[in-house]
Amino acid sequence: MTGDLTRILTDVLKLPADRLSDDASLDHAGFDSLAVVELSVLLAERFGIDVSDNDIKDAATLGQLDLLITSKRSGR
Repeated sequence: MTGDLTRILTDVLKLPADRLSDDASLDHAGFDSLAVVELSVLLAERFGIDVSDNDIKDAATLGQLDLLITSKRSGR
């Protein structure tokens, strides 16, 4: 995972760092419905990208979520 995503997940959303790995599911990492909404809003505010709640929920792992965010940030 990129450092930006890791910092958001640990510092802002307060998810446990020991559960954050590329192959961790969102449930295992500690995501709940509020964290999904908060992440979507944070990504729009910080990076100017639109990642919907459904896009986040559809990511099977944190690694896939990171790839999605990275591709949206690069405009792909």
